[in-house]
Amino acid sequence: MKLTKTTPLLDRARNFCALSEQCEDAVRQKLVTWGASPAESDDVVARLYDEHYLDDERYARAYCESKILHQHWGRQKVLYQLRLKHLPRAAVDSGMAAVSDEAYFAVLTDVAEKKLRELTSNSPLDNLSGESQGAAAHLLRQKLTAFLVTRGFLIGEINQVLTNFFPQ
Repeated sequence: MKLTKTTPLLDRARNFCALSEQCEDAVRQKLVTWGASPAESDDVVARLYDEHYLDDERYARAYCESKILHQHWGRQKVLYQLRLKHLPRAAVDSGMAAVSDEAYFAVLTDVAEKKLRELTSNSPLDNLSGESQGAAAHLLRQKLTAFLVTRGFLIGEINQVLTNFFPQ
């Protein structure tokens, strides 16, 4: 059944996509909650692609920029979340390329600095002796690394940034 005219379901889907960038997966889930049959969902989604309400590359680019630059996620976490949304690999690669390495490492450095300040405010290293200060610095580096890994940054990227904070 090819949609040739506007239906209330199509209008709702257009409004949903016009509010913010959406992926096909989110639109399909919303259509199910609105009571659309699988055939109706297929037709509505096809029409949304034809009318450029849906665009996988545009969505991936917006998602990557939002999550990395504003919510300070690492690339691994963003990549994992995009895979859950069943986007084509080419769209994901295009979205990931939208964030420059300079901007990405600036975000990583900023997140690391903030967390390091938070961790050192609880246990300052200055009033420790040399040997215990080295052990405390090692523990601090471990905690900071674990935190950054949970944010989706790779160990190699983390070590590259942490060499500025913890000289060998």
